[in-house]
This record gives sequence, structure tokens and C-alpha cells, in this order.
Amino acid sequence: MNNNIPYNQTTNNNIPGPNYIHNDSGAYNTTIPPYAVNKFTVRQEDATTLDFRDKMARKLGLGSLIYAFIFTICLYNNLTGITMPLFGIATIIYMVYALKLYDIKIKKLSWFYASVFMALTISNFLTGNMMIQLFNLVGIIFMIFIFLLHNVYDDERWNFSKTTLACIESFFYSIGAMDDFAKDMRVRHTRSKEENIESSKKSKFKYVLLGLVISIPVTGIILILLSEADKVFNVFLSEYLSFDIRIGTVIGIIITFAISFFGSYCILRFFSKKVIKEEVTDKRSLEPIIAITVLSIISVIYLIFSVIQILYLFWGGMKLPENYTYAQYAREGFFQLLAVSIINFMIVLFVNNHFRENLLLKILMTIISICTYIMIASSCMRMLLYIDAYLLTTLRILVLWGLAVLSILFIAVIISIYKHSFPLFRYSIIVVSILYLLLGFAHPDYIIASYNLSHMDNDIKSKKISQDYEYLTNLSSDAAPAIYSYKEQWADQYFNNNSYCCTDKSIRKFNLSAYTFKTLKEYR
Repeated sequence: MNNNIPYNQTTNNNIPGPNYIHNDSGAYNTTIPPYAVNKFTVRQEDATTLDFRDKMARKLGLGSLIYAFIFTICLYNNLTGITMPLFGIATIIYMVYALKLYDIKIKKLSWFYASVFMALTISNFLTGNMMIQLFNLVGIIFMIFIFLLHNVYDDERWNFSKTTLACIESFFYSIGAMDDFAKDMRVRHTRSKEENIESSKKSKFKYVLLGLVISIPVTGIILILLSEADKVFNVFLSEYLSFDIRIGTVIGIIITFAISFFGSYCILRFFSKKVIKEEVTDKRSLEPIIAITVLSIISVIYLIFSVIQILYLFWGGMKLPENYTYAQYAREGFFQLLAVSIINFMIVLFVNNHFRENLLLKILMTIISICTYIMIASSCMRMLLYIDAYLLTTLRILVLWGLAVLSILFIAVIISIYKHSFPLFRYSIIVVSILYLLLGFAHPDYIIASYNLSHMDNDIKSKKISQDYEYLTNLSSDAAPAIYSYKEQWADQYFNNNSYCCTDKSIRKFNLSAYTFKTLKEYR
């Protein structure tokens, strides 16, 4: 150490630090540099913000607590039971309640989104098809965010990319609202200390609420002990209430309750801040000549392809290549055409949203859209011929459904080419929602079983027919009404494969498709 350095200096004057001053008494005084003061200064929130935090802690906190309780009862280890619609009703009431706290008026279109949301929860209770149930769950989550975004923000001009990005932002930014939860509860705790003695009624309510929270783990422990002590009580809990009281069950319930409480509070609290930018910037700045060049080449190819489809497939008046039958020609290529149709949809959307307006460009996009309709018709015809030869499968139904969706969406796409303000996203949401609900409530597995059984050859020794029957054995419980009257070995195998539907007798997990399957199995 250099003892010649004064006490009020540092070895490097470029490095900021506290100044040590040696006073007459031999003691050292420390002065905090300005940057340190600014760093540790806590910004005090104004009275309005503190009042709002207190309101959120009291009202949104209570609403979230009640919602989490209902959520746990309905959905713990149960995503396909009769409690799904109850969860749907509770979710809509909770969201409307929270938006009212923010003085937000519920928009008319919101009730369509809410209706779709409820229909998805009902569909889960009616079907045993796991694919449909999975799609329903994705749709339920998506509709929650669409409902909230539509009411909180002016989304009239939002497009696909803006809405998708807003949903993703809302989901991940809601995690950051845990900070608001902590601050809200801190304000409520501070004010509760500062307030005068509350009325007897309020005090009782507070204590009842606290007692309910404490009772959750205590009740869990008691139920575990009682279920171990009495077998009849254990059977009652496990079979009729669907609560297998074990340590793992109690922990699972507590985790479900905690996630639903904090998750619901944080999501709704995030929407109170309205941080997502509403405005949609016009990105149509790219040079249209680039798109014109690309689309011109694509349009020529599509026109030639469309002429071939009309001459060979629709009219069937042209000569096919040697050793190539019309049936072979018609039964292939539907997946490729569906893929090209989807690509065309994305191309037109991208060009329409990123390139400057140009009349020739609009004409080219229209040509591509019309050619896409020919491709959709070609793919649909090929698929129908293929189904006529090789029967129905889930994938083939989805292809036909996808073609139907695209054919309706392209009407709006063509309109948006000439009217850029057309609400394409809203139109698409409505179309896809309605068509998907029709698919879900139609029970595809039942349609497959009914169609295939009425069109199959009785020669079960045939390898192809044997494979067709084997496919039927893997269908869900939805197919039971079409299969139960058959007594062959493959039908027995189908009922054995779905026997898990008969194991759960609880009211909470009651599923109509599983109940129908169980009833039909008993009467075979």
C-alpha cells in the first residue's frame, strides 16, 4: 500500500467510489456518491396506484381464490368429465368479473368467443376421442386469450401475425405479473395494519377465509388417515368422488390449486396494465416488382396445372400415360395438393400484407387464388375416390375438413386483396371455430366405423380386409354404437381395447361417450 496517498483520494481517479475524509478527531466520514443514491432510491407509487393495488388484492384476489377452488374440483386429474362445462361457466364468470373491476365493457363479439369456449368444454365431456380432446384443450386456452384480448384492446385491425404475437406475449408476460401480485398483497397487508378495527362482520369473514385456506392441507391429512382406517370410506372416496386419498393426491391437489390461483390472478392482472401495443403498423413497403416477378412464374405453372386437372381429372377426356389407369391417377396426390393449397394461402397473405399496392399484383394474387380452388376441388375429388376404394380413416376425414376450411377462407382472402381493411382474422376465427365444432360434435370415429362397416367386403380372410377390421379395433369409445351389434372376434377386440372406459365410476369423471360404451358392452 502507498502510504503517501491522501485519505480522500483513490489510487485510480477514473474509478468512482466513496470519498473518505479524515476529520480532526481522527475518525473517517463516508459520503455516498450521487450514482449510489440514485441506484438505491425506491420510487414511491402515487395514491391512485396504491388504491388500485389494494383493490386488486381484495377483489381480484378473492375472485381468484374462489375460481382456483372450483378449477381444482373440476379439473384435477380430470379433463374429460362432466365437470368440464362447469369449469367453462366458472371461467367465463371469472373473466367477466375481472374485466368489470377494470371498468371494461364486454363487447358483443366476445359472447361468440365465450360460446365457442363453452362448446369446446362440452365436446370434451361428450367424446372419447383423445385427438379431439387434445384439440379442444388447445382451443380452450386459445379462446381464453382471444376473449381477453378482444375486450381489453381495440383489435379491429389486427391480423394473423399481430393476434398470434399478442397471445404469446400475454401468456409469457403474465408470468411477470407475479411481481404485481407481491406488491398488491404488500399494499393490502400494510393498509390492513393501518386501518382501524374492522366491523365484526368483516372480521368474521376474514377469519372464515383464513380458515378455508388452512383447512385444505389439514383436511387432506385427515382424509388420508380416515381412508386408511376404514375400507368402506376409502371405496366411497375413490370410486364415487374420484379422490384416491394418498399423499401424492394431496400434493397434486395443492399444486393444482396453487397453479390455478397464481395463474388466474397473474393473467387477469397482466391485462389490467394494457401493455400490448394496439396499433398495427402498415408493413406494405416492399417493392411490388419483386412479388410480380415471382407470382408471374407461379401463376403460369398453376394455370397449366389447372388446365390438366380440368382435361384429365374432371372431364377424363385425355389419354393417360401408358400402363397408368384413371383410378391410379385419381387416387394419388391429394396430400400434395392440400399442402400446395396451404402454401398458396400463406403466400397470398404475405404478399398482401408486405408489398405496396399494385393492380397487376392484385390480379396475380387473384389468379393464384382461383387456381387454388381448382387444386382444392382436384384434391377433394381424388380423396373421395380414394375413400371409395380404401374406406375412411381419421387422416382422410381431416384432409376433407381442411379442404372445406380452405375453400371458405379463400373467399375472404380474395376480398382482402381488394379491400385491405377487411377483418380477415375475425372471419377466419369464426369459420374455423364453427367448422371445428361441427367436426368435434360429429364424432369422427363413429362416422368411420359406420361407413367402413357398410362398405367392407365380408371376406375377412383377405389381407386388406383384415387390416381394415384391425383399424376399427383401435377406434375410441365413440365408435361403440356402430360396432356393438357385431359379434366377431375383431369386435370383441375393440371392446377389450377400450375397456379402460369402464373402470372409473366417479360422478366427477362421468363421460357420456364412456358411459355409452359401457352400457353397450353390457348388452352385447
